[in-house]
Amino acid sequence: MIRCLTTINPIMNNQIPQNISAVNTRKKTSLLSFMNRLLMITFMTVLLQACQSDADTESTDIIQTVAYSTDDGRGILSNDDQYELLLRADSTYLTLEDDISDITIQGDGNYLVIDSDTNINEINIIGNDNIITVANDVDLTINLLNLIGNGNSVVVFKITTYNQTSDANAPENLACEASDNGFCF
Repeated sequence: MIRCLTTINPIMNNQIPQNISAVNTRKKTSLLSFMNRLLMITFMTVLLQACQSDADTESTDIIQTVAYSTDDGRGILSNDDQYELLLRADSTYLTLEDDISDITIQGDGNYLVIDSDTNINEINIIGNDNIITVANDVDLTINLLNLIGNGNSVVVFKITTYNQTSDANAPENLACEASDNGFCF
């Protein structure tokens, strides 16, 4: 959609005042018609310079969802764009690269290594006995960590908000901040 600072409807409807008197000869009429069209084109060009396209103002931050569901899988997940991971597998070993926005783990016994990202918006672990850790020299901050399953372990640089709703009789979850003065929840 294009928005303009001024309206161009009168131009499109040929409602521009015509103060040029018609001349009887054919050559002069053609010349005047040409000049009239040239003036109209110039006027429209000036008007269109004040227009703005909405496409230029839209955000291009589209987050892709990567769903992984191969049990006992091993590999490296990498994406050029920001992505969220939905892990629906068991006993999987994955190295995650690039710009991760969110991680949701619905399987059990998975091991994830965050290789390069320094900030993840949200991690939700619904499954049991999952481990998330970081590669050497990666200072990962998690804005929101939700541990819903049991026996999960998350070791990162910083956790801003931590929620745990696991069963009371199941193995404890472990969430550690591995900063200089690190501590565990």
